[in-house]
Amino acid sequence: MSELILWTSREMNRLRRDVDRLLERLWVCFAGGAELPGEMKGPYLEVIDQGERLVVIAEMPGACAEDVQIFIKGDMLYIDCEKRSVTEEAGPFHNRVKRSFRAVSKRVRLPSKIDAENVTADYADGVFRIVLPKLRVAKKKAVRIEVK
Repeated sequence: MSELILWTSREMNRLRRDVDRLLERLWVCFAGGAELPGEMKGPYLEVIDQGERLVVIAEMPGACAEDVQIFIKGDMLYIDCEKRSVTEEAGPFHNRVKRSFRAVSKRVRLPSKIDAENVTADYADGVFRIVLPKLRVAKKKAVRIEVK
């Protein structure tokens, strides 16, 4: 029959730390706790209702205006970003080409009808500001009808 081996508290602590590290890495990869290689974070959106218009602020660090497409279809606002880059490094004994592709997209259901012809967008320092004027709907008036 085999003998029981007593583990010291130091060995148990080391085992616990190793398992904790392993589970933490798995959590980061599968639960989205951190940015994975080749992934662009965001966009972080804020929708502000200013009465006659909606203002959408989208923070997209690392993106430039040429990488982003913004469009409206029905009552949805679409923000799509694709960033591609190629870096080449040539040395005396090697050539290295590094290609990366990052894509991120966001869909927002707009809470009211929008005048799509007058939408404007600004870009500064990785932040897009989209101004969406609300569609003016004629107010219904009660019309009195005389009975003869």
